[in-house]
Amino acid sequence: MSYAQYEKEHRKLLKKIPSKRIYAYMLSNLKASLASIGFSEEFINFFTSNFSKLEFKEFYKKFEEEIKNVYSIGFFQKIVPDYFSKEVIPHIPKSNKILDIGCGTGILIHRLAHKKKFKKLVGIDIHEYPEWRHFKSSKAQFKIVKETAFRAFLKKTQPDNLLLTWTLHHMNYNEQARYLSNTYSLMKTGSRMIILEDSYAENLSPRSGKNTYASFMKLSTSERKVVMSTYDWIANRILARRKNVPIPFGYRTLEEWENLCKAIGYKIVKKVFIGFPANRDINTPQSLLIAEK
Repeated sequence: MSYAQYEKEHRKLLKKIPSKRIYAYMLSNLKASLASIGFSEEFINFFTSNFSKLEFKEFYKKFEEEIKNVYSIGFFQKIVPDYFSKEVIPHIPKSNKILDIGCGTGILIHRLAHKKKFKKLVGIDIHEYPEWRHFKSSKAQFKIVKETAFRAFLKKTQPDNLLLTWTLHHMNYNEQARYLSNTYSLMKTGSRMIILEDSYAENLSPRSGKNTYASFMKLSTSERKVVMSTYDWIANRILARRKNVPIPFGYRTLEEWENLCKAIGYKIVKKVFIGFPANRDINTPQSLLIAEK
């Protein structure tokens, strides 16, 4: 994606921010989250002060090295896998084969490869990531699998349990339903699917970040989606520079994910409203849902 394309998306996103109040709210939270993962005061002040008129070429020229060290290495290679170890891995049953759908860089697969209770690990995504060649091993493999090939791949692979971490909101709503329906129809009876999503609950209290949640819930439903969408765009396009990652902003509440899974046929084993944990790149609410066939 060229700088011109980034700027076009950026202008489109800015137009969706409904008021100065919401803009100020987003920047205030963004300052806190960026600081929590180690970005410098200079970076944070420059980025937030210039966000409405950001010159991407100038920005990357000035902060390319800091983004690499703090974000690509510090956040994704250290903070994220530790977060997975705390919030996701304890819920994964002993498995001969695990399928990670929308595996991204493969960092979760890499962390699971060090656990004896997981024998074989398969990560799939619609695009290849350069990290795959470093994380690939006799125990872990990665493949590009588009939606058109997903059913056939799943039928052939026959995993014991499945993971979807920060994946579903990168699909539109119809695509989400198709993936979950196809997965259910081809899963083994008793298999579990663990979903970690950018999602808030309306009927559960957050385990972390109660004050942040209280201020977030003062926003309207449409304002919450604008905030989450803007943060997601910042994380994927600006910080991670993932030009090919779809960002349709397909958010659902935890209750909506639960209802969709139940309608398809899943049994809900556990649901957790994590809330707003510390050391996050963007201040988006987090929820975990464990579903079983």
